[in-house]
Amino acid sequence: MLSTRGIILLITIFFCISVSTTFAQIEDISSRFYFPGSIGISMPFENIHTRLYNGLAINTAIEYRPTYINDIFFRINYDALNNNYTSFVSTIPTNIIHGKLSTDFIIAGPGYRKKFGRWALYGLIQPGLGIHTFERAVSTSGGVIINNISSYNLATKIDIGMEYYITRHFAAVFDPSFYKLFNNNGFNTSNSRFTGFNIGLATTIL
Repeated sequence: MLSTRGIILLITIFFCISVSTTFAQIEDISSRFYFPGSIGISMPFENIHTRLYNGLAINTAIEYRPTYINDIFFRINYDALNNNYTSFVSTIPTNIIHGKLSTDFIIAGPGYRKKFGRWALYGLIQPGLGIHTFERAVSTSGGVIINNISSYNLATKIDIGMEYYITRHFAAVFDPSFYKLFNNNGFNTSNSRFTGFNIGLATTIL
């Protein structure tokens, strides 16, 4: 599942890095829109049913700031977490013992940012949609077919991050996050919580 989405997300992050070289300083409507992008590690919470291993986390976002800093802001995220798993129980909706679980989050919500010199701290809460994607094997007369299955659940992300402003509109970001899916079916019976630790950049377009 990482191949196509991962490439798209990495291209998006590369785009953010590339445009940041302009070090935008102009204060107009474009300076209110930021494009944070980050990459890091996805760490699932442990459980007794299924072992999920640490994996890759890629985050992309669009952020709107009504004012530059020390104010409320609004952010829309598309985050992709990818983890391998091992399971020997029948309570999860796959018959593949060793496999991959992709968890995508489409989430949006408000936050608040406070700046201290070149440093800034922010807090953010984003409700939205969490999507588990995994594989299931089906035996047929012609052999075994591997199907991709997705389950859709309400989710939320809580984020407390730190930024270092290299220029006024260009910052390095450390972005620790907590994810929660609200569903008691499928993988969510034991794998509904994740933490993520990402580093990246945030910049305007122009």
